[in-house]
Amino acid sequence: MPVNKNTLKAELSANGNRVCQDIQAVASELSTTLTDTETLVGTCVNRQAIPFILWNDFFNVAGTLSPKSGKQQYRYKWGDKVFVDFGCANIQTEISFPHPAIVLYNFSNTVIIAPTTSDDNPSFSADIESVVIKADKDGKIFPKDTVINLHQIKAVHKERIISNLKCNVRDYTVSPAEIQRLNNIAQRPVFANGIDLMACIRIKLASMFAASYVQGLITAAETAKETVKAQAEQLVEKDAEIARLKVELDALTRKQDNNG
Repeated sequence: MPVNKNTLKAELSANGNRVCQDIQAVASELSTTLTDTETLVGTCVNRQAIPFILWNDFFNVAGTLSPKSGKQQYRYKWGDKVFVDFGCANIQTEISFPHPAIVLYNFSNTVIIAPTTSDDNPSFSADIESVVIKADKDGKIFPKDTVINLHQIKAVHKERIISNLKCNVRDYTVSPAEIQRLNNIAQRPVFANGIDLMACIRIKLASMFAASYVQGLITAAETAKETVKAQAEQLVEKDAEIARLKVELDALTRKQDNNG
């Protein structure tokens, strides 16, 4: 059953620095929520229960409440394909359990990754369909037809990485059919045939998150270009007017000289 949130909030305020098991009211609520978890997992089939048990064991070792490790973490390259345990603390459609992922950025202890899933003809909503990239199987980097889930990009600690899959999506060329699909979504030829998947991901992210900004820059540049063009035309007109006046001045000067 649900825990008593008001009790826990009050104890957090009054006894935030005391040990949980020393406060009966908090220890009781902990027992309640752990029992609920045990009941939920216990009624699941093993293909759901066992990954949760494995994840919970890993979380106890490396998660929020565990001692923090100071070990040197491996440095990944952009585009490296890795196998990541996304865990079981995910809500609804958030990605969970182990999945391959593509490293988009490397930090000392964390990486930003794009999860990938098998493309088993999933039915995406229009907003998700417009941001994913689809990769045909090649037997090397992608053993199966794959979806790169750019709507699920996230930062994860490197402890979540189960294994380095020893390949990089820079070595995968996006199919012409997918390039055409992406360009149709963009409504302009943003993606070129023959580009590698990492370049494709970067362009797609730019079009997702910076399209309006870039369009603003383009509009400003076009406006400035038109302004410069108008000013240049005015200068040409002024030069023509100066030349005409010079001719008239020369004529008047010659006339004055003849009369003199």
